[in-house]
Amino acid sequence: MPDVAIALVVHVLAVLWWIGGLAFVTAVFLPSLRANQQGDALAAFHAIENRFEPQARIAVVLVGVSGLYMLFRLDLWSWFVQPRFWWLDLMVLYWLLFMLLLFVLGPTGMLKRVMRHGGEQARIWRRMHNVHRVLLVVALVIVAGAVAGSHGF
Repeated sequence: MPDVAIALVVHVLAVLWWIGGLAFVTAVFLPSLRANQQGDALAAFHAIENRFEPQARIAVVLVGVSGLYMLFRLDLWSWFVQPRFWWLDLMVLYWLLFMLLLFVLGPTGMLKRVMRHGGEQARIWRRMHNVHRVLLVVALVIVAGAVAGSHGF
């Protein structure tokens, strides 16, 4: 089963890149921008976003392709209805959310309109940071559940 091992390696590395980037943005980059809200904070955000967004898109696609491959190859479809594999359902829903964010809402500008709605700059930064915090906490719960669940816990 070296093909499954390769798919698992691709899957884990892509998740690491994707969620690691989310963690960096949430824990380091956004707090730094919020502390220094001069005129070029938005420019800095867009510069980083423009570099990381294509990487995140590639990582999310690799996660989906490798995950789907493992589901087919190992015939794990029955896991979706078993409560002990709750993390798998959440993993797929989380992945779908990011597909929507990165490939639909982001490129169409809908995400920017939602984030800008109602306000002053400080409120927008706070909202963006809070959304990232929630996304990161959910990701960490899913990853912890997947690691523990795949090892019999």
